[in-house]
Amino acid sequence: MAQEKKLLPIEEVQGVWTRRFMYDRQLVDHPLALQIPLMEARDPEVNVEFLKFKRQRKLSGWLAGFSTVFAFSTYLSKGSISEGFYWSAVGGVALANVYIGAVSNRHFNKALKRYNELSKAQMGLKLSSSGQTGVSVGITYPL
Repeated sequence: MAQEKKLLPIEEVQGVWTRRFMYDRQLVDHPLALQIPLMEARDPEVNVEFLKFKRQRKLSGWLAGFSTVFAFSTYLSKGSISEGFYWSAVGGVALANVYIGAVSNRHFNKALKRYNELSKAQMGLKLSSSGQTGVSVGITYPL
């Protein structure tokens, strides 16, 4: 019989310029390193949000690479591209990269929040009387 793995909460440790995570008493420097714990939740919302984050991070890397190649090729062939076009292209890529980075972090935060909700098995008592002369007691878990 397969036993479900207990989900451990992931805590965020916010520094001045850094963002780290504490998982299973280990300090994790990069959000992509949390892929395995997040996917172990087997929750559709966590999976979708984390995969969006991962896809957008990859796109951000490609845009940064494109910007670097464009700048280097422009440096090698001086005068072939106007200065206005160069700065508008590099600036546009930089703005797109900042926007995609902000959106991807929002997706990661949603995935992390949902995962932590799932990891906290908050037990509670629910008392109800259904019009009959009995009282029922149940234990509730958030889903």
